[in-house]
Amino acid sequence: MAAQAGSARTDGEPAGPVDSADPAPSSFEYRSRLKVFGLPLVHVVRGIDPSSGRRPTAVGIIAVGQVAVGVIAIGQVAVGGISVGQASIGLGWGIGQLAFGLLAAGQVSAGLLGAAGQLAFAPHALGMVTDTGLFVAMGWLVTGLMLAAASIRRRHRLRSLLDTPSPTRIASVRDGRAHVEAEVVSDDKLRAPLSSRPCVFWHTVHVGPALREHERSGGTVMIGDGSGQACVDFGSEVIFIRSDGYREIAGPDWALHIETSLARGESLHVAGPVTVTPDPSAGAPTRGGVSPRFEGRRGAPLIVTTRNPFAIRTELRFAAGFAWTLVASGVFAAFSWALLF
Repeated sequence: MAAQAGSARTDGEPAGPVDSADPAPSSFEYRSRLKVFGLPLVHVVRGIDPSSGRRPTAVGIIAVGQVAVGVIAIGQVAVGGISVGQASIGLGWGIGQLAFGLLAAGQVSAGLLGAAGQLAFAPHALGMVTDTGLFVAMGWLVTGLMLAAASIRRRHRLRSLLDTPSPTRIASVRDGRAHVEAEVVSDDKLRAPLSSRPCVFWHTVHVGPALREHERSGGTVMIGDGSGQACVDFGSEVIFIRSDGYREIAGPDWALHIETSLARGESLHVAGPVTVTPDPSAGAPTRGGVSPRFEGRRGAPLIVTTRNPFAIRTELRFAAGFAWTLVASGVFAAFSWALLF
């Protein structure tokens, strides 16, 4: 999360009504190593993203999650070629309580060719109430526009990372913006509040019916890549993204308390504003008494992630491409319906 909605803690002490015990990870994200055109063959997501407090989207050839986008998509909200979910929008099959597609089946279903359900809208419909209305085009259009807007917004937030997905060496960094891949070399001086895991940085989010508060702890962290070292200011505007399991515990106030963290030895990508300043105390391998300092600011956050930027960019491009395909399909369906009916 780029900015904290709640107060930031810098003393490393646990905050809120959470237990300091080490609960097992109850939320997770899985991406298969096998990729097809840069997309994971299988992407499974469960839980809430601790960096944003929102449910992350599963994007892949086979995508499974509360929100899923894929060739085959399964989730509460599923968008794909073949979609199964409570709300499913498929270019081919749509199956769910609310379903749109060429062929649709569900309690409320709209199909360009056929539909079956309690309420069925299609030229060939089977159900208690049937109609040949243009609801499938509306479903494609609305879903496509919403998905496109979400993709554009995320692309804009991560532009400093995605515009230059290939990292440079720390020794080559100059004032302005840069993207490096390095390893955390600072010692673990903090403990994450839910897992008590030693770390250099932690971020928690507390999500409830009327609550979304963020807390984090971590000041300046040193990273190195062999050519030199650089400072990362985790007290500045930072968006932190990682792709593995994270900790979650339910509180007595019906809220979820979720945690992610970063520890010594972990590899990461850092992209965003950087200033190269003289550092008389800097020794080898920091170059020539000069230390690059990455520091985010309002409107230009620092992106820190353990994920591969090329994978993030591929998933966003797929989601955006699929979104505009839905929009085009909706326009075509509307035009065809106007000619036929």
